[in-house]
Amino acid sequence: MITINHGLSAYVCARTVMPALKKHSAISERSLGWAFLLGAALPDADILSKLLLGRAEYFSGVWYGHRAASHSLLGGLLMALLVAALLYRPLASRREGGSALAAYLWLTGGLWIGTIIHLFGDFFTPGWSMPIFWPAVVRFGSYSHIGWFTPYLLWLFMTTLFIAAGLRALARWKPQLNMFLASAAWLLYAVASWRWIHFVLISRYHSRGQWAEFQHDLLPELLITPINHAVSAAWYWMTG
Repeated sequence: MITINHGLSAYVCARTVMPALKKHSAISERSLGWAFLLGAALPDADILSKLLLGRAEYFSGVWYGHRAASHSLLGGLLMALLVAALLYRPLASRREGGSALAAYLWLTGGLWIGTIIHLFGDFFTPGWSMPIFWPAVVRFGSYSHIGWFTPYLLWLFMTTLFIAAGLRALARWKPQLNMFLASAAWLLYAVASWRWIHFVLISRYHSRGQWAEFQHDLLPELLITPINHAVSAAWYWMTG
């Protein structure tokens, strides 16, 4: 999966479990949502090895290269601890009465869960397994269920966020409907989360051509071509 799909998938999942988390969280809903989203993007920070050291290093299998330490449980935790420390002030909006330590731990937890959601998404993409239990060298994944980029999932997430934003705007305009609209938004996020997981589990990737044809069975050409061009251009700029 590409980074934007990773981030959006984690955010949608975060909104689904938010009613349970916010009862105990030491940081605000907004901060926790951002933590999930940002955490799900963190494993792809391994692109820095390409930008700084070159393509050969990026694909060499070294611990700082593509799908190496950053795509592991321990690597994700270490990144979460570091980023939570660096972004604590702008990102961790504390709940009233909460301690700074509790807020930091909640922020770290949200970031780490985001990295784990990233691992789940990459677990089913072809061609490159991950050392999930790094520094152990055994690798997992590469089960070829989905392609590295899936336009259908991007549209699923973007449509979900757009409708949810509309529901929030309507709630501000009609506060008497707030409970109903909040429930509708939660259901929307829950359905999107379920559809993402279900899609990943039941789909099968056989080749780039097959996957492209499969996307055209799900979406009209108008929704596929522009974002395919944009994503391909960004990818080749970073890794070419």
